[in-house]
Amino acid sequence: MSFEEIAERTYCPFARTSKLGPPVTVTGLEFEKELHRHRDTIAEFFSTARDNSYDGMVITFEDPSAGATLDALVDLTRRFYSTLAELYPSVYLQDDPDPDETWYAMIGGEQFFVVSFAPCYPADSPRHTYGDRRTHVLLQPASTFERNAAAIDRRRERIHRAFTAVGKPYDARLANVQNDMFKSVMPIDPIDQHIPWWDESWKDRRQDHGRAQDVKDAADAPSPAA
Repeated sequence: MSFEEIAERTYCPFARTSKLGPPVTVTGLEFEKELHRHRDTIAEFFSTARDNSYDGMVITFEDPSAGATLDALVDLTRRFYSTLAELYPSVYLQDDPDPDETWYAMIGGEQFFVVSFAPCYPADSPRHTYGDRRTHVLLQPASTFERNAAAIDRRRERIHRAFTAVGKPYDARLANVQNDMFKSVMPIDPIDQHIPWWDESWKDRRQDHGRAQDVKDAADAPSPAA
């Protein structure tokens, strides 16, 4: 399934009519070298996005394991941003980001946002891939939001209701935080807690918390009757 087919199934009206720039395909998990080879293609997209009225550029990671689990997607996102920071001086990562502090990435004078669609997302998630085992990373230039600002404001609540009505809720508070680092990986459950993908120790802490919760649940469980 292509990304265009996934976009056709979304309940966001802008996704269905979006104008995309030239796509990039990454075939292996050692994708840093491949992204280096696509440096000029990505740079050209951003330098021409405003003039060409582009709404996004899709980078597709074909290895099924890239986004098979949320942990894998977190690792992919951290490595992806780190590689962009190597390629473009205008991309940097904060060591200790604050959700209320403005942060954004920029390439070719264009701010951009990252949205990932991955097989780890269940059917009730807006980032579901409908059986496609690949991971699609959508780079959205800020100019598309500037160009469509009036329409977005008019339809924002309607879009939110449309997703909720079909069982694909998303948390508007996360979407509206000032720091874009907090928006790059959509959480699964619960949907209202951001995922600190930039913190390499997050996965270990989450697993430790899960084990501690399992122990607590076992201790709280009633003893079987004699």
